[in-house]
Amino acid sequence: MSVPFDNRPGPQAPVTASGSSAIAAGRDITQAQSGAGSFALHIEKADLVFPEACPSAESVDCPPVLTSLPTRAALFVGRNDELDVLNGASVTAGQAPAHVLHGLGGIGKSTLAARWAAEYSKSHAPVWWITANSRAAIEDGLAGLATALQPSLRKLLLPEQLGEWGRQWLATHTGWLLVLDNVLNPADVEPLLSRANTGRFLITSRLSTGWQGIAETVPLDVLSREDAVDLFTRIRGEDPDAGELCEELGHLPLAVAQAAAYCHEADCHAREYLGDLAAHPASMYAETEEGGDHERTIARIWHVTLDRLAQEPLTVRVLLILAWYASEGIPRTLLAPLGDPPTVRRALRRLAAHSMITLSGDTVTVHRLVQAVSRVEDNSDRHRMPEMIADARTTAMSTLARALPADDSEGPSTWPVMRALLPHVEALAGSAPPETDTPEMARLLTRTGGYMLGANPRLASRAMALLQRAEADCVHMYGHESPETIYVRVQLASATRMLFDVEKARPVAEQALADCLRILGTDHEVTISAQMNALKMANLSGDGGKALQLAEEALAGCVRVLGDDAPRTFEARTAVAMAVAETGDLARAKDMFDALLADCVRVLGEEHPETLSVRNVVTAFVRHAVIPTGPMDAMSKVVAAAENGTDLVTALREVVEQVRRMEPVEMARATEEEVAAAERHLETCLRVLDDGHIDTLAARMALLQTYAATGDERYTERAVRLLTETFTALGEDHPMTGMVLGVFQALLTLAEETPKGTGLVRTKDPD
Repeated sequence: MSVPFDNRPGPQAPVTASGSSAIAAGRDITQAQSGAGSFALHIEKADLVFPEACPSAESVDCPPVLTSLPTRAALFVGRNDELDVLNGASVTAGQAPAHVLHGLGGIGKSTLAARWAAEYSKSHAPVWWITANSRAAIEDGLAGLATALQPSLRKLLLPEQLGEWGRQWLATHTGWLLVLDNVLNPADVEPLLSRANTGRFLITSRLSTGWQGIAETVPLDVLSREDAVDLFTRIRGEDPDAGELCEELGHLPLAVAQAAAYCHEADCHAREYLGDLAAHPASMYAETEEGGDHERTIARIWHVTLDRLAQEPLTVRVLLILAWYASEGIPRTLLAPLGDPPTVRRALRRLAAHSMITLSGDTVTVHRLVQAVSRVEDNSDRHRMPEMIADARTTAMSTLARALPADDSEGPSTWPVMRALLPHVEALAGSAPPETDTPEMARLLTRTGGYMLGANPRLASRAMALLQRAEADCVHMYGHESPETIYVRVQLASATRMLFDVEKARPVAEQALADCLRILGTDHEVTISAQMNALKMANLSGDGGKALQLAEEALAGCVRVLGDDAPRTFEARTAVAMAVAETGDLARAKDMFDALLADCVRVLGEEHPETLSVRNVVTAFVRHAVIPTGPMDAMSKVVAAAENGTDLVTALREVVEQVRRMEPVEMARATEEEVAAAERHLETCLRVLDDGHIDTLAARMALLQTYAATGDERYTERAVRLLTETFTALGEDHPMTGMVLGVFQALLTLAEETPKGTGLVRTKDPD
């Protein structure tokens, strides 16, 4: 006897049977048999299935062409090195080659994967694309592959059964390629890779770690400038400012493509886009092409990653702080105040693992566009709320200020630290509005500007910009006559002098000195600095008497305040000796220089920067002292003409006339030992100082002078090479470069006018 099945939906009701040889069947069982010849048959619903409709995976062959790829591979540029890696992959028996393209969101991982897969599909099948951001998505992708290979399975198997059928097919066939796009967790794909080992896998992921033993990593960087411009041009067309726009976007493929699409739709040029980007960053970073995915805008592209990282708030905060520094070479020590070392290190590790930053030794690199977006407030983004951006900016200022050398001097001992901080201070100053400056920021700007003036004349114009902002900060925070404000004004006076604007610099220097004397008094280091700058300004103006007076006052102040053996005291002694030489008392000046060099070597050592500076002066003075004052006075007019851009040829003619009227001066020919000593001195300056430091420049000029004094043509090639290095160190924008080139051009003009053999100084062999 049988009991009818319960046909109601929901959980199946109990099925019972009674009596001898009785049987009961549930809903999905269509036939059952019991006892000898006794059976019960119940049909609720049944399909007639032919064996060929549900074949085994092993028995199904792939059609000649079976491909499922996104269409965006058409917009593809560059990536030759990465393509070479994929094309040259070796095959190991029993193991499917697997590569993971990893990098920052928007870097072009999926585009590269689609491009390579499209080429691979010309000779292999199937080539199948699976969005793999979860295990469920991978199952769906495998089910799709199964039904593409055997469409009848769609009605016969459950989704999980379809996925398993797809795995079986991969494990029993060769020649296929599976692209697993946007993998968030390597563990999600590891079982599939370990089971299917007769084809090939290509993975894309933002994760840079966790792939050991799973797949070979292929890191992706931004496009080259040429490739970025090519991508922009393919979408928008030729634009003369495309390179500048691509540079601003950090050559990130997604950003370049979206900017080009925007310009194409709006019929605007790259220059207009740049202007809007500077004025309205929040709006422009949220733009995409019409019909585009608004979750793939620059403002949103990293949002999902930050959601994953936000479980630990410090991780996102670290990224927002890093956004205010230069994009490369960020010292990890700047983040030390944010927490204990393991906590900060974990935040950096997580950011690096998700390709938001790159760790290299003791420094951090962040893509400039990640930084730019991370600095823009957005009330709709919980990671970039206004208060979070403000906190990150203020923290960036304070952490940089804490990293300043404890020694407040601007001496070379502080240079290594200041050199490392310089790009980050300038980046912070370029991104943070002046109205957000804090006292820490004012101190940063002042110290950094002072370092730049002492380290390299080429930095003077950039130092001026920082110091002008620092002056405005100090006036606002401390008042017009505060010590902080006065100190910055002295630095500004030095910057003005170094930029060779004599007419403007002298009153600035004199006013700064007057303010120091009135507010700080004579016995203050800032006053001494003002005196040193003022005396240099007097020298440039040709006022030797005033320069000597200021030099003697500065020296007296140094002795009182700092003592006889302080580096600043030696600097003041140098200034006094130089001023004495300018008065024409060369014998006294030579004695002063000799004593000064001996004291510097005794107290400071051979390689102290002040010793190197004095040695430069002594070397130059030996040659300078033999030249009579007449031609030297005429040469001062040449310098003035070069600075002012007036008639150099006329000024040089006066020098030639002075030379013609005088008996030639015989000077001992420079020996090979002197040449070797001058070359060693330059090597020391390059090692101890900076390539563009003023004393390194002086060492180059002293070596040139020594080469010339040999009278030996063998040194001509070295001299030309040294002169080229000098111009390179100065840079084409430095005022001195233009001045010296102008002098050379004028000398060439005079060369044909001057009789051969005319010369003031003639070398002679030493006795």
